[in-house]
Amino acid sequence: MKRTEHSPLPYAALTDKGLVRSQNEDFIGVSAFSQVSDLVPESLLCVLCDGVGGHLGGETASKLAVEEITSYIEASDGSSPVIQLTNAIQAASQSVRESGISQIELRAMATNTACDWIIDKRLFIATVGDSRIYLIRRGKVHQISTDHTWVQDAIEAGEISREEGREHPNAHVIKRYLGSETPPDVDVRLRLNDNPEKNLQGMPLESGDVLFICSDGVSDLVQEAELISLLKSGNLESCLETIKELAYQRGANDNLSMIAVRIPKAPAPATRMIKFLRLLGFAILVLLAAFVGMYFGWLVLNSPR
Repeated sequence: MKRTEHSPLPYAALTDKGLVRSQNEDFIGVSAFSQVSDLVPESLLCVLCDGVGGHLGGETASKLAVEEITSYIEASDGSSPVIQLTNAIQAASQSVRESGISQIELRAMATNTACDWIIDKRLFIATVGDSRIYLIRRGKVHQISTDHTWVQDAIEAGEISREEGREHPNAHVIKRYLGSETPPDVDVRLRLNDNPEKNLQGMPLESGDVLFICSDGVSDLVQEAELISLLKSGNLESCLETIKELAYQRGANDNLSMIAVRIPKAPAPATRMIKFLRLLGFAILVLLAAFVGMYFGWLVLNSPR
């Protein structure tokens, strides 16, 4: 596929080291691709990686992963988005691992990732770790990705409640990551809160939908319900700045990274009066054309020979 500077959808991205960390170990990338064929129209790829492994390791792992995933998708034909996202993430994981092995100072590095790929307003996602993807739709917020943490496993097993999990000491113990010895199990489930058992990969996005990807530095401090009003309207860059300011007010003890994509609202349907006036105007034009034709026909028939 070929990258293009023109994005098919409005988006904004922000990454910040926060108030406590000395460096930013997150990395984000947003890439637009032009149409490949009638079957693969223009698309938008969003990748967020939250690295671990210290100053050099975390930065290197997250940046390498974003670049590797994006390059892999660029080299693909876009015909099998779920498979290609999965392969891209596993290839990036191998690159992170090999880089860590070859350089002593990077040996402990790893990263998680959250990716969404919007192809002709159809959504495909893939994640590893605890960065999240949300969908804000019709005044409701849905976490459409699944955390790969000790806490999430305990919640699903019924050992603790979701409320208990928020403050649990193992809240940030992740079970999957890029850079592991074996390729990570890439999660390609896309689930809405009201239909948790069904995988909705490739679901069509609706006018007014907002996709929001964030690292745990954001999701730890900003509640899901707050995202509805924070991302409701206005300039997306301003929305992300407002979320960052809120995180700052609450301590911003981790790096903050976010990507937001909005599906534009469709033009309002024409009212009956507008439709009537358009039809009337068209009818008048047709009548004028007919009269002009008749007039010139009369001139031809009655002109002296």
